[in-house]
Amino acid sequence: MKLARFCAFCTIGILAACSWTGLSGGISGKPTETPTITATSTATPEPLAAKVNGEGITLEEFAHELSRYEKAQQQSGTDLANLGDYRHGVLNSMIEEHVAAQAAVASGRSVLDDQVDTLVESCRQARGGETGFMAWLNDNYYTLEEFRESIRRQLLVQVATDGVASQVPITAEQVHARHILVGNVDLANALLSQVTGGADFAKLVSTYSQDFSTRESAGDLGWFPRGVLTVPEVEAAAFSLQPGQTSQVVKSRLGYHIVQTLERESARALSPSALEILRRQAVEQWLEQQMQKANIEIFI
Repeated sequence: MKLARFCAFCTIGILAACSWTGLSGGISGKPTETPTITATSTATPEPLAAKVNGEGITLEEFAHELSRYEKAQQQSGTDLANLGDYRHGVLNSMIEEHVAAQAAVASGRSVLDDQVDTLVESCRQARGGETGFMAWLNDNYYTLEEFRESIRRQLLVQVATDGVASQVPITAEQVHARHILVGNVDLANALLSQVTGGADFAKLVSTYSQDFSTRESAGDLGWFPRGVLTVPEVEAAAFSLQPGQTSQVVKSRLGYHIVQTLERESARALSPSALEILRRQAVEQWLEQQMQKANIEIFI
């Protein structure tokens, strides 16, 4: 699941898109043509790329979203040839958006027409008025109705994901730990013997640790809750220890660690960065649950 896509669904993201010249003629050369895509036969008059819980994503809608994605990549200087089969990623993002919006409606959430109207008007003003706005819509393969529906879905997703994120507690069990990282298991065992023999942990870090981001701070990892560290083996080791205890040698994808837990609290306020990570994880888990429950049919 790609939470990054949801980050673009916020109100600021919508307004930024309206005022961004990159999708309104800023790309050198001719605009990307709407791709020709062959779909299998469906029971509907209009060919579908996918169906989500009975709601169709038309082939035309997919082609337009694909074109918008390609233009954005070109604007950023990305070679589309290096992206592999990005078409499935684009379609999957559209499916995720529909699933999340449907889940929002099912939970009783809604978006008022006035909210959509306000954003459309903000976009119109950002493009310099009606003429510029309609030109922007055309350049980006939107009809006004399609654009309004896109805003409505994105607002529903925002409301739903904000609700999920708000349920994450602002305090959690946390530990304060430090570590030494080396690339050789024999060296790690030798350093562990020195630590358990009373050697100065900070000096060993300064001399031997290959974690350059913490070496100048004596290997200090700071306070962290479960689920935040990028090296889960180190996190697990830190939470298995009581203050003052040192782990055995811990192997990870980075090498070999010696972890020492310094402090521990059962309910400590989360730092803004840790809270953001846990909120993102909660949204990703929620979306995955919704995707697993959804009836999804893909026709391309």
